[in-house]
Amino acid sequence: PPERLTFMLEDSAASVLLTQQHLRASLPALSTRVLPLDEVVAQRAPLPVHAVGAETEAVAPRAPLPVQTVGADDLAYVIYTSGSTGRPKGVAVHHRGLMNLVAWHQRTYALAPSDRTALTAGVAFDASTWEVWPSLASGASLVVPPDAVRAEPAQLLRWLATEAITTCFMPTPLAEAVLREEWPKPMALRALLTGGDALHHGPPASVPATLFNHYGPTESTVVATFTPVAATARDDGTRPPIGRPIANTRTYVLDAHLNPVPVGVPGELFLASEGLAWGYLGQPALSAERFIPHPFASTPGARLYRTGDVVRWRADGQLDYLQRLDFQVKVRGFRIELGEIEASLLAHASVHEAVVLAREDVPGDKRLVAYLIPASGQQVDTTVLRAFLKERLPEYMVPSAFLVLEALPLNANGKLDRKALPAPDASPLADFVAPRNPTEEKLAEVFALVLRREQVSIHDDFFALGGHSLLATQLVSRVR
Repeated sequence: PPERLTFMLEDSAASVLLTQQHLRASLPALSTRVLPLDEVVAQRAPLPVHAVGAETEAVAPRAPLPVQTVGADDLAYVIYTSGSTGRPKGVAVHHRGLMNLVAWHQRTYALAPSDRTALTAGVAFDASTWEVWPSLASGASLVVPPDAVRAEPAQLLRWLATEAITTCFMPTPLAEAVLREEWPKPMALRALLTGGDALHHGPPASVPATLFNHYGPTESTVVATFTPVAATARDDGTRPPIGRPIANTRTYVLDAHLNPVPVGVPGELFLASEGLAWGYLGQPALSAERFIPHPFASTPGARLYRTGDVVRWRADGQLDYLQRLDFQVKVRGFRIELGEIEASLLAHASVHEAVVLAREDVPGDKRLVAYLIPASGQQVDTTVLRAFLKERLPEYMVPSAFLVLEALPLNANGKLDRKALPAPDASPLADFVAPRNPTEEKLAEVFALVLRREQVSIHDDFFALGGHSLLATQLVSRVR
């Protein structure tokens, strides 16, 4: 959204915005210099040549541009994550952290110039830096999938096979959908990397690639822990672990007083790592709150990052992810502060109170649900409200369902009882309208399959039933 773009450009003090010509119309008025890359390429003069006898020889190239020296502690990039105040916060990552990630990835996955890496993550997702730099630093090829196949499991698998992709990252929900598909043969893929959400089960034995599960907040440069995931014959409800620390990273599971907890006892996960970010750009108070002095280190200035994630040690030394301490969630790999969505909802004149939850009523299908109390004398139009949010928030932060309530449920202490908030209903039986012809029957069947529902009324709204962009892509593919 333009408002969010403007904030990020101003907050980061970016001097140049790299974009494409067809996107310029959607940009807000900016003081930042805008450089459309496709225009630059189109206007670039070809290398001049002159004839030498019957041969053609290129003119000697111009002197190379000066290269600025970059230190390990210099800023590499700033990536914005959702903020509870209604404003995104910029995480400032240095070159030391990025190079630690690159070196670990190269060693762990034995990248070589012959490898072909799929570039599936969007640039708003920090996993994109993980895809790009280890591969380029290894001389491997980066292959960009067409938008039409990027989020459609069956088509994506065919594309991976056709392009002979050897390593690929997928956000957890997409990876789980891909693992449910029948894989084409032959398949060059040897390592399927996933992360961003809790993984629900291992791959079936028929999958030829090794599945690796990863965990890591943006503040620790993408990845902090990882583990290979063994194939499972059936889903017994046991989630795979998030593994052990990557190189130059230590994990601590601590109680509220920063004391280590025993194996099997839940505690908050703290990280010490070469990959810890500088902090939050222009937010020293928040940086000091999340990046604390290391209580177990003798090195001056050593820090721990408090993740806000509740984990526990397993007997084999791996970590199990349990839940968040606060109201920050991950949906389809994106980290979201629910408070930012609530603040945007409250900015609309028809909304008096707003609460947003990430619900997982169907295993593996996490979605955002907004609970609303209308302002006095107002009626909430969810279509208008959804459009209002799309102007202010990225698509992945717009709730799938909106429930208008007379009052929010309270517990015995008079506080909001989030557990008592109702699940969004499918179409009430009284409102169900059955398909009237073969075409509607087929479409209703496809909608129900994609949305994992027993039945869908012909008047149901796809997004109100929990649909989102990933599922919409799958829907269109199955309809075709």
